[in-house]
Amino acid sequence: MEPRRFQLEGPSLDALKAKILAEHGPRARIVAAEKVTVGGIGGFLARQHYEVTVELPPRGRRAAPVDADLPSRAGIGALLASAEEAESDFRPQSPPLPGLSTETNAFAELIADLSQNTGAPAQAPQTPRTPEPLPAPVSFPQLFPEAPEPGQPARAGTQDVPAPLEGAGDLIIVVGLGQDAMLVCESMAAAAGFSAQALRAAGTVDGPGVGRAGDRRAVATARAAGVLAGHPIFLAYGAGRGVSEIARHTTLIAALAPDQLWVAVDAGRKPEDTAAWVNAVRTACAVDAVAVEGLEGTATPQSVNVLGLPVGWVDGAPAQASVL
Repeated sequence: MEPRRFQLEGPSLDALKAKILAEHGPRARIVAAEKVTVGGIGGFLARQHYEVTVELPPRGRRAAPVDADLPSRAGIGALLASAEEAESDFRPQSPPLPGLSTETNAFAELIADLSQNTGAPAQAPQTPRTPEPLPAPVSFPQLFPEAPEPGQPARAGTQDVPAPLEGAGDLIIVVGLGQDAMLVCESMAAAAGFSAQALRAAGTVDGPGVGRAGDRRAVATARAAGVLAGHPIFLAYGAGRGVSEIARHTTLIAALAPDQLWVAVDAGRKPEDTAAWVNAVRTACAVDAVAVEGLEGTATPQSVNVLGLPVGWVDGAPAQASVL
C-alpha cells in the first residue's frame, strides 16, 4: 500500500510542524518544503508563506516515530535551507538603502509589472551619464575670482557646461533653500518640452499640483512612470533654510541615488552662507552642477564661483559658460 501525501501552507515552518503534529501525530513526515513569494511590484509589498508536502504511512502499518524538531541541516531543515539558497540565487540580497539605478533587476521588474498592468509599452531604460570629476570646493579668502577688465568679455569656463539629463527615467535632483529648487526644476522641464508630469517635490519645498516623492519607493515609482512616458524626473528637494536644517536631509538625498545632482543657489545671498550649506550637501553626495537664480539682483555674481562647481543653469535657462 502506497503512503499518502498531501500539501499544506502556513505563515511559518514552526506553525506548520505544530499543525501537522497536532492533527496527524508523530507518524507524519514532511518530505518537501518551499518558501513562496506572492504579489508586490518589483519586490515591494510582497507576501511570503511556506508550502510543505506531508507524507503519512499506509493505513494499518506502523511507522517509526519521527521527532518533530528535526536537525538544522537534515530533513525539513535541509529542504528549507535549499529553498532559501535557491531564492537567494534568484534574487540576491541588497545592502541597506542601495542606490536605485535604471540598470538594476529590481527596476526592470518594476517596469515590467507597471507595463503589464497599464498596457503601456515598456521602453528600454537609458544608461545614466557619469558626471566628470569635479574640483574640490575652494576655501576662503579666495572668495571672488579676478574680474575681467572693463570692456573685456567675461572669462569662459574651462570645462564643459553641464546640462540636465533628458533620458527616460533619469532622476535629476535639484537641492535648494526655500522654493529655489522648484523654480529651477520647472524651468528645466519647460526648456526641454516636458510637462508637469515630469516634476516631483520632496523635503520642505511646495509644489501645487506636483506629486511628492520623498522616499525610495515613491522615487522608484516616479522613475518607472518616466520610463513609460519617455521623460526624466525632475525632483525639487527643499533643504530647509540653511546649514542648521540641511544635515537631516543629506542622508535621504544620497539614498535616493540621483543620476544627476544639482544645487540651486541664489546669487544675492551671502557667499559664505551659500558655501556652507552647499558644502554640507557635498559631504554626503557628489554634486554635479550649480543652477543660479537672482543673477540680476546682485553686483557680485562671481561669488558663485567660490563653490568650485560648474555652472549649468542661470535664471531659468542654460548657462553660456561654466564659470560666471
